[in-house]
Amino acid sequence: MQLIFDKGLRMHKDWQTERIQYCEKHSSQEPEKLKELSVYTWRKFLNPRQLSGHLQGRFLSDMVRIKRPKCILEIGAFSGYSTYCLAENLPPDSAIHSIEADAESLFKAQEFWKGDPIMSKVQWHQGEALAVLPELNINPDFVFVDADKRNYSAYLEACLPLMPSGGLLLFDNTLWSDRVLIEEDKVNDKDTIIMHAFNEYLAQLSDVSCTLLPLRDGLSLVTKL
Repeated sequence: MQLIFDKGLRMHKDWQTERIQYCEKHSSQEPEKLKELSVYTWRKFLNPRQLSGHLQGRFLSDMVRIKRPKCILEIGAFSGYSTYCLAENLPPDSAIHSIEADAESLFKAQEFWKGDPIMSKVQWHQGEALAVLPELNINPDFVFVDADKRNYSAYLEACLPLMPSGGLLLFDNTLWSDRVLIEEDKVNDKDTIIMHAFNEYLAQLSDVSCTLLPLRDGLSLVTKL
């Protein structure tokens, strides 16, 4: 299957603008394994547009390279695109725990990544993150969240006490296809109301620093002070 065809399918129109295409062209290349995963996801998964993308993936990979975390927690793995990006620059003595609520998605992801040396670093967990996390007995210093948006505040509150000062959290989709900019949606659309409320909550917290980046569908970078 041709990559151009696949890429045109898998990208939301708002994330494939001329500006985004320029940024992708002038960023490090997307690894071939992730291009293969994109095809696999479109063939095997429901809602394949949940797949992470080139720019966001390179950003996650570079953030791990810079931060050199000891323990990464991922909440929401889907087919493992972001998981791979988090794992590829992970230091040898570090760990990554990835939680996926949907058993079928996790099974398909594990089937694809079976035997991959980079993904051998990943410990997979199936279940609802708020139930699984207390059982892991970990202290992550890097957290990536791309799961059910109504629980974003709960994930933040669950993770912060476990993290050291300087720990990073990243929350995906915080621009919500730019619907958080539409006044009518902030009043009448349930999902937009939830995301806007989370963004408002983050901005007023005194124990974290937060920057909402206009990367793809919005990525909130949170640092524990």
